Amino acid sequence: MSAERTTRVVVGPDGKPRKWLRNGRTVALKGRTNWKRLAEMTEAEVAARARADRDARPVPRKRLGEFRRVSLSPNEVRSIRRRSGLSQAAFAARYGLNLRTLQDWEQGRAQPDGPARAYLLVILREPRAVERALAAGG
Repeated sequence: MSAERTTRVVVGPDGKPRKWLRNGRTVALKGRTNWKRLAEMTEAEVAARARADRDARPVPRKRLGEFRRVSLSPNEVRSIRRRSGLSQAAFAARYGLNLRTLQDWEQGRAQPDGPARAYLLVILREPRAVERALAAGG
């Protein structure tokens, strides 16, 4: 399987599948998938098809404990911002974040994805380095 041909799909806030882009954005998923037919399949049929797919086999329940949570809780996001001593608007402006997105993270309506989580952790540990990098970049 080629990485260039792999489509990463996430569930959007509306519950519909969206294509994940490398820059972190998502776009409506277009393609030949018959979502109505998929919705009509039983769980057993979905599981059987997943097991038959070499590239996307389901994880056995006994292995689920091996996975770690990779997101930040709303309290953790809020704590990172508060340590900076900045308001939501000032924090978002200083670090190039969308204010509404930051509010959604802090209020639990959304969770930061992997790159955003990493960015917030860098801001927590090395805020001056982030500020220097942003100032030098534009």
